[in-house]
Amino acid sequence: MKIKIFKAEDISQSLSMSEAVEVVKRAFVQLSSKQAQSPVRTSLNLKNPGEVALTMPAYLSETFALGTKIVTFLPQNPEKGRPAVQALVVLFDAKTGGPSAVFEGTHLTRLRTGAATGAATQVFSRGDSKKLALFGAGGQAFFQVMGVRAVRKVEKIMIYDVLPEKAEALINLLRLNPLDQDAEIAQARSPEEALAGADIVVTATSSSQPVFPGKNLGQGTHINAIGAFKPEMQEVDEETILRSQIFVDSVEACLEEAGDLIIPLNKGLIRKSDIQAELGEVIAGRKPGRRSDQEITYFKSVGNAVQDVAVAQAIWQRAAEKGLGQEVEL
Repeated sequence: MKIKIFKAEDISQSLSMSEAVEVVKRAFVQLSSKQAQSPVRTSLNLKNPGEVALTMPAYLSETFALGTKIVTFLPQNPEKGRPAVQALVVLFDAKTGGPSAVFEGTHLTRLRTGAATGAATQVFSRGDSKKLALFGAGGQAFFQVMGVRAVRKVEKIMIYDVLPEKAEALINLLRLNPLDQDAEIAQARSPEEALAGADIVVTATSSSQPVFPGKNLGQGTHINAIGAFKPEMQEVDEETILRSQIFVDSVEACLEEAGDLIIPLNKGLIRKSDIQAELGEVIAGRKPGRRSDQEITYFKSVGNAVQDVAVAQAIWQRAAEKGLGQEVEL
């Protein structure tokens, strides 16, 4: 049996962020139109508090994409020089049932998560959005900026992290990127400073407490909340939720995992019906998105295996054209 192995470098050379945004948009449409099977991920709690292992399978029937991701989240890893999130993605041929490829999943996860943020930003943010406020400067942060920059001409990026040295390192990395050399990039000294005048907000942290005060959000802001993925985690406060039109990647998954929504739901502050739509429904034109420039829109993503499998399939297809990946005999 022959199978291809794709390293992070192969993934980077195979698929651009703009291409990944389009792939993820199509995957979300399949998810919301019941053309994809993606059960709520299986979660295993590991030895220490906050440590978790996840198994995430998916099958997209329109594009014949089949695979699974196995991912671990160990929040203390960065202190030891390792990524907090580590993963492998396995892609199968849905027509023959044979395994096609194995992917370095940490890079792929960051790419597909940034692409989901790009897709939501394209759909929900105002077209004239210029300023991005980013909360969290960890492994996801660079790709979050790339996702936003793939769909909006951002001129100013403010970054806030509780560890200033991480924000500074991210700023230096972004300044090396050609896309960001025409943007003003700075470190915010407080959440309030980051939010001032922001058109787009991204939260990419592992925080269990809200990372900014919702009262400081300006009219017309769009928020991408991608960090909190457990019921007890709450990156975004209840005032933000109450002020926003709420959109999600998957209603089922968010009601199971997204503390940002579960906590105010349990308090009776919002109802399930306050979730306006899934991203895939809006992309497909079945439900409306932003209705005015004054609305605050909030997109909650807990991550879905359709993203991983669709992006893995696209990488596998494009890599074949470019001669990337290493074939091995099992």
